[in-house]
Amino acid sequence: MAKHALRGRSYSPTALQSYACCPYQFFLKAIHGLAPREVPEAIDELDPLQRGSLIHDVQFKLFARLRDERLLPVRPGNLDRVWQKLDIVIAEVAAHYQDDLAPPIGRVWEDGVAAIRADLREWLRRASEDDSGYVPRHFELSFGLERRPERREADPKSVPGAVDLDCGIQLRGSIDLVERCPPGQIRVTDHKTGKANCKADQLIDGGKSLQPILYALAAEKLFAGETVTSGRLFFCTSTGGFIEQVVQLDEQSRDTIYRVAETVGKAIVQPFLPAAPEHGQCDVCDYRVVCGPHEERRTARKAQARLEPLLALREIS
Repeated sequence: MAKHALRGRSYSPTALQSYACCPYQFFLKAIHGLAPREVPEAIDELDPLQRGSLIHDVQFKLFARLRDERLLPVRPGNLDRVWQKLDIVIAEVAAHYQDDLAPPIGRVWEDGVAAIRADLREWLRRASEDDSGYVPRHFELSFGLERRPERREADPKSVPGAVDLDCGIQLRGSIDLVERCPPGQIRVTDHKTGKANCKADQLIDGGKSLQPILYALAAEKLFAGETVTSGRLFFCTSTGGFIEQVVQLDEQSRDTIYRVAETVGKAIVQPFLPAAPEHGQCDVCDYRVVCGPHEERRTARKAQARLEPLLALREIS
C-alpha cells in the first residue's frame, strides 16, 4: 500500500470524497480502480451522467467561443447575442451525442435537449446579473490528467502533472471555471448538474464535498502570486435550483483540509480501510454486489474505537 500514499500518487477530489462515504468503497474505487460493469441498453432518455457530460461540453465550447468573440463577461447588454451562440453550440454538441448514443425515440431525445437549453439559458441570465466583478478566464483547467481517460477537451493553460498541495495531497482534476477580478483575485467554480445537497456555511459536508477547497488550493499553486479567494459549487440547472455553495479559502478551510489529508493518509498507510458505510450509503453504493445488502448493520455491531478518526471527519460540517 505504500505506493498509494497521498504523496506517492495522485487522487481526484471525487476519489477522496468516497473515503468519508465508506473506506472500503474508497479502497475498491480509488486503490483498485474497480468500476461497475457496463450493461448495454437502449437509450430512451438521457441519464444523469450523460446529461451532465453534455452540459459540461456545451459550457466549455460556449465559453471558448464567447472569449474568442469578446463576449465575456456576460451582461444584460449582450445576453441576446450570447443566447444565440448558446443555441448554435447546443446544436453542435447534441448532434455529436446523438450520433454516439443513437436514441431510439427521437421525441424523447429532443425534449431532453430542449430542457438542457432552457436550463443553460437561465444559467446565463443569472450570470449576466452577477455584479461580483469576476470575469471568466479559464475553462476546464486540468492538471494530472494527461494519461487519464476522464480528460476531455481542456484549457490551453492546463498542465500535465498533478498539483502538489501543502497538505500532502497529490491532486488531479479539472476546474470547470476560473474567474478573475481586476484587483488580482481568483474564484474557482465547479458546475453541478444534479440536485443540490449542500447546507448553509458548509465546508466539506463530513468529507463528502472536497472540491471547493481542493480546487481553490490547486488554483493557488497554478496561479502563484495571485489571491484565490474561494471555491464554489454552482448547481447550474433547474434540478439543482441554481444554488451556489461558496467556501472561502481562509485559515479554517485550510485547517479542515489538513485534517482530511491526515485522516485519509493515515488510513492508507496503516492500512485500515474497512467496510464502515455512512448511514444509508449502502443503498446507493455501486459496490453493493461485493459486500451484500447488510454491511451497515453487520459493521455496526463491531467495536468502533478504530473508527474514531473517520467518525470525527464525518462530524465536520
